[in-house]
Amino acid sequence: MEDDILNTIEVLSARVAAKEEEANKLKKLVNELCGEAKIPLRFPVIAESGGVSALRADLFYGMPLTAAIRSYLELRKASHLGAATVVEIYRAIRDGGYKFDTKNEDNARISVGNALRKTSSVFHRLPNGQYGLLSWYPSARAPHNGDLPEVKHRGAKAKKAKSRSKDANAVTNADIRDMILSQSGEFQKADIEKQLKLAQPGKSIPSAKTAAVLYLLKSKGLIRVTSARAGRTGATFTKA
Repeated sequence: MEDDILNTIEVLSARVAAKEEEANKLKKLVNELCGEAKIPLRFPVIAESGGVSALRADLFYGMPLTAAIRSYLELRKASHLGAATVVEIYRAIRDGGYKFDTKNEDNARISVGNALRKTSSVFHRLPNGQYGLLSWYPSARAPHNGDLPEVKHRGAKAKKAKSRSKDANAVTNADIRDMILSQSGEFQKADIEKQLKLAQPGKSIPSAKTAAVLYLLKSKGLIRVTSARAGRTGATFTKA
């Protein structure tokens, strides 16, 4: 009896795989026609047995690294997949057009791993070593904010309470620090704030807080100024 059930499962599973393969062929054909018509692909992501495939070649082009990783993980979720290894994430965003600052594959893969570890307010590492989005796991907690102190506000008690209320919906100093330390080239304060908006939509990004974290990291020797502020043009930084 049990053998009959197992055989039936195998037969039905094979039929499902055949139907999925047929559907994927039709989706790819539709995408080709969309390309001919010069319109957006109707199926930018096609889920196959090996994972998320058929990513547009320019899907992650021009994105910050953290935003590209987050977008890919969201695509996996939409395709009923889930967490992925560092290697899987690296290959996906590479094939999806993300431009690394290095041509060395090992260094590029390491930069993906560093971004996943340092942006712990967005990504969560599972016990098996795979990474998903922290928002997928309500019972999981992001690590503490680290050794960077929160920006202090002075004034009356009412003003402090109001300030604390605003900070509850604001990015933390650790979020800003992680984003800064994940940069691989030169950057400005405005670049950090733009990337934070992409990585954490809905969160406020106090300009004074970003400036304070930049100052702290510079004083600790973790970043340095490559070009001083000139008029309306902000200072340019790079990792030390």
